[in-house]
Amino acid sequence: MGYRTKYLQMVARMRARLSKTSTSFRRWVVAAAIFVFLIVIMSIEIGPFGYLVEVGKPSTRTIIAPRTVQFVDKAKTREQQDAAAAVVQEVFTYDGSVVRAVESNLNNLFSVVGETDSSNTARQEKAEKINQNITKRLPTDVIASLLDLSPDQRTRVREVVAQTIGSVMKDHVAEDSLEDASERARRSAADSQQDSALKGVTGDLAASLVQPNMMLDSKETEKRRKAARDAVEPVVTTKLQGEVIVNKGEIVTAEQVDLFKSLGFKQPTFTAMNILHMAIFTSVLLLAFGPFLKRYRPNIFNSPGLLALMGMIIVVFTGVAKVLTVASSSLSPFWGYLMPSAAVALMAAVLFDNVVAVMLVISCGIIAGIVTGGNFSVSVFTLLGGLFPALIVSRSSTRHELRRAGLYTSFWVALVAFIASALIQIRQDLLLHTGIGFLNGAVCAIVAMGSLPFLETTFRITTNTWLLELASPEQELLKELSMKAPGTYSHSVMVANLAEAGAREVDSDPLLARVAAYYHDVGKMKRAQFFVENQPAESNPHNIISPNLSSLVIISHVKDGVEMLEKNNFPPELVNIVRQHHGTGIIRYFYEQALEGQEHSAVDESRFRYHFEKPRGKTAGILLLADAVEATARTLNQPSVSTIKQLVDRVVEEKLEDGQLDECSLTFSDLTRTKKVFKKILINAYHIRVEYPIGKGTGARSKGEGRG
Repeated sequence: MGYRTKYLQMVARMRARLSKTSTSFRRWVVAAAIFVFLIVIMSIEIGPFGYLVEVGKPSTRTIIAPRTVQFVDKAKTREQQDAAAAVVQEVFTYDGSVVRAVESNLNNLFSVVGETDSSNTARQEKAEKINQNITKRLPTDVIASLLDLSPDQRTRVREVVAQTIGSVMKDHVAEDSLEDASERARRSAADSQQDSALKGVTGDLAASLVQPNMMLDSKETEKRRKAARDAVEPVVTTKLQGEVIVNKGEIVTAEQVDLFKSLGFKQPTFTAMNILHMAIFTSVLLLAFGPFLKRYRPNIFNSPGLLALMGMIIVVFTGVAKVLTVASSSLSPFWGYLMPSAAVALMAAVLFDNVVAVMLVISCGIIAGIVTGGNFSVSVFTLLGGLFPALIVSRSSTRHELRRAGLYTSFWVALVAFIASALIQIRQDLLLHTGIGFLNGAVCAIVAMGSLPFLETTFRITTNTWLLELASPEQELLKELSMKAPGTYSHSVMVANLAEAGAREVDSDPLLARVAAYYHDVGKMKRAQFFVENQPAESNPHNIISPNLSSLVIISHVKDGVEMLEKNNFPPELVNIVRQHHGTGIIRYFYEQALEGQEHSAVDESRFRYHFEKPRGKTAGILLLADAVEATARTLNQPSVSTIKQLVDRVVEEKLEDGQLDECSLTFSDLTRTKKVFKKILINAYHIRVEYPIGKGTGARSKGEGRG
């Protein structure tokens, strides 16, 4: 499985999860995300050198202080603060509960030893078992020595150890003095033990039980160290105007970075007033787009995915504009003439429409004026640079037309850059800006064309470029269809010719009609042998099954086809047309067969009808008619001009009477023109062949084999 397939499957899963929430909720989430991102990007104040310096790396240019500044040398201040804090010693507090815990452990030890001593296990195993049942693990040799003692001896050892522990741990025992305290306990216990045979075990046990009773008070220690740090006065350094801060190639130090921060050149900063202004502007922008889309572009307004795409385009443009503004102020003004409004225009015109593209370009022009601090030249360049490409391409543009539009855009943006540069007083960079404008146009065209396939499939937008890709015979589904169901493939190609011509007659989308026709019967691959166009002579599996079952098999090809297309991430508009291409039509052959076989019982007609949506648009309606007409035309034994004309009229009339065209916008005038073009194509395709005489030579062709 390729990366593209994995990515599209991930997007499909995400889309399925999001679809569980309401459209209104998702729309508000998208609006909130756009609102936040635009405010953050436009409100942030980035100094001109902020992205050029980094501690420990060489500076890419010599930077001079633009003004005299006094700044706190944080590195030196931090050193002095750390030194003051290091002098403060750690604070310990006495914990009386430790002594009680040790005494409890001692009593528990002797209790466990007494219980374990009576078992018939080895001495080493007893010691290990005792260690597992006491709170603090003790040396094995100490426990083994206790096991060797009699109960009376153990009592004397416990009494001495308890007395010694209480005596030694009255004093403060810290971690660093634990070893000394243990040794004192060892000596004291041994000296106190009257029985010389018990001195060793008594001392060892007392030493092993001693624990620290002085606990580190982290809060108090940190409090005192913080007070010591706070008492240190900040180290203030002065840098004069014009003084070199860092030379080109010089390794940047922490002190220099502190200076940049003081000058406002390093860290992005926010101000409350900036945030307020940008919040007002962003609110106005969203309030302008919302009602317009709701009234004039409801398909976009009711699609949170398309709203997210539109917002993403604006947000990305704003981020790029911010970066270019910083580069323009610190490197050269020509960076401002790389504003990518042409890319926004090209993508929006193809993915949405020309009106939406113009609205986005106007928004980008305003945003460019804001992020550049009111740079009139750049703002005009951004606005005008995007208007032309927004009007010369559309969703129906082919890749060749997009490449040509990209070339025109390059010259247009160069012209706009020339005009915008001429508006300012300093014109020495006029030719440079013009050349940068041409480069901008070319780059925008490349970026737009490179991004379109990704955006089309991610947001499932049906464009001509995607349809042309799907129309290629090298597409996996079409190749599979031609191999598994060659008759169906031939039928689909003929239906595509009819559907494209019919769509063109009624001002629908001819390319969408053709591609939908190519794939409308891909579901037949699953059971190809059940469809007459794929059956060899005298081999019909329907002869051995009931009409009811036959109708189920025939009906299932629509569902199977839709599942295949959705699995392969086809455009939803195309999938819907395939889903609707039979509507609720009846499978008359098997219905009549069922009527003949059940003369004395009723036949449920609904079991012989497709249970799908009726065609909702002109393209779907045209495909339904083209499919029915072509399939019926194949049944003619002696096709003639009159029989073909009568067949087309009859099929269209039946679909009308059956109500299959009730929900699409085809008019009677559309149907008249469609029938006319259907008749013309079918007459040319199914005209009577000239019968050639049978020759006597080996190379002669048989009757009817020649082309008429």
